[in-house]
Amino acid sequence: MSDRSMEKRLVRKIDRHIMPWVIVAYLLNYLDRTNLGNARTLNNDKPGESLVETLNLAGDRYNLVVAIFFVPYVIFEFPSNIALKYFTPSKWIARIMVSWGIVTICSAAVSSYAGLIICRIFLGICEAGFFPGVMMYLCFWYTPSERGTRMAIFSASIAVAGAFGGLIATGVSFMSGKANLYGWQWLFVLEGIPAVIVGVLIYFFLPDFPETAKFLNEEERTFASERMGPFAPKGTDKHFDKADFIATLKSWHFWIFSLQYFFMTNSLNAFGYFAPTIISAMGFKGYKAQLLTVPPNAFAFFVIIGNSWWSDRRKERPRHIIGGLILVAIGYILLATVNGVGGRYVGTCLIACTNAAVIPFIAYRTATVAGATSTAIATGAMIAIANCAGAVAPYLFRSKDAPHYYPGLWTLFAMLGASVFLTGLLWYKLGSSSEYRISQLEGSEHVGQVVLNKMKQDEGRKVEEDGDREKDVAP
Repeated sequence: MSDRSMEKRLVRKIDRHIMPWVIVAYLLNYLDRTNLGNARTLNNDKPGESLVETLNLAGDRYNLVVAIFFVPYVIFEFPSNIALKYFTPSKWIARIMVSWGIVTICSAAVSSYAGLIICRIFLGICEAGFFPGVMMYLCFWYTPSERGTRMAIFSASIAVAGAFGGLIATGVSFMSGKANLYGWQWLFVLEGIPAVIVGVLIYFFLPDFPETAKFLNEEERTFASERMGPFAPKGTDKHFDKADFIATLKSWHFWIFSLQYFFMTNSLNAFGYFAPTIISAMGFKGYKAQLLTVPPNAFAFFVIIGNSWWSDRRKERPRHIIGGLILVAIGYILLATVNGVGGRYVGTCLIACTNAAVIPFIAYRTATVAGATSTAIATGAMIAIANCAGAVAPYLFRSKDAPHYYPGLWTLFAMLGASVFLTGLLWYKLGSSSEYRISQLEGSEHVGQVVLNKMKQDEGRKVEEDGDREKDVAP
């Protein structure tokens, strides 16, 4: 069997043993993190039964409840990624899931605004590190050109979660009053329990690293590790490299990537927490507002997968990032300029697609670092900085700006425009290849190299292309 055939067979085997776990885990993560948006509008057509009325979330109190989650979430995100190196992915991801599931269930017992604030703080502590942890985890198993599609499949579970969240909320709305619980209380209980169950299963069944995977034989374990090349993080690397830490933080593109992700994350949070509110402002109430969150998420699912798959196939990132950003920007223009319900709803469908730009962006970023420490910092610290947007986005949708929220919509449009500019800057400085390349590969001594994977070599790329790409990334 040729190396190419063996690699294809191996990757399919890895997919079967890893992707189902991370997809289900992220689906539950997004459900539990953003179910507050559904809870806010749940049973709002029945006096005295909504979350807003029972917990007195008048004015901008809801915005603070959303924002406060991100304070501990940001603080603990980077340390969590370092902990994943030491405790292994299966143990650490399981810990994260079980703890956030318990807190979500406990949120149903809240009886005051202050109690909800406390629960959201604990939820932020418990969920911190999940997303960057999984991003880092995938870097142990997949080469740069394989990551975009896998990260897209993983992240597209957000769209599935959004669609299911709307359907679940619709069903739960009819449970209000059962067992003396409001609909929003049932929502927290029913969406928290699966996280605890899946977390326990992940502890026992999620493979940690290629070097220790029990589902691979000795030859496959060796090949799975060696095919990653010299720049990929290794599961055996438990050492915290202070030099890599400092070099990564001093790198100019660390801050450019972080700023760009901050801008995009504002759009992600705007849709995640306020889509039901935006739809409700169009005149739809109760279960209808919940049901109408399903089509935008379903549309986003296919756009995210399609754009990321094509990015992997073309082995190119910036154009696909910019394309996704422009699509979402059009959505904000429609929401800000069109008065008709149809046009505004189309805009809502488009802003649901922010991850179509985010996934090629993260895949682009993970190909600029080498080694476990640098990868942990590049993913964990960058995502932590970007998630400061969680404290900003809620205040772009102030109650006094309802029902159209024009200031917030135009601010988000400007942020996406800035993201397009920063993508162009990175494209100019680093090139567009999806592979490990760059003049300052963080955590590596290999300066100015472009590393091509076996597949690209097998396809017979011309030597001239290699030279052109090296010129693109020369210091």
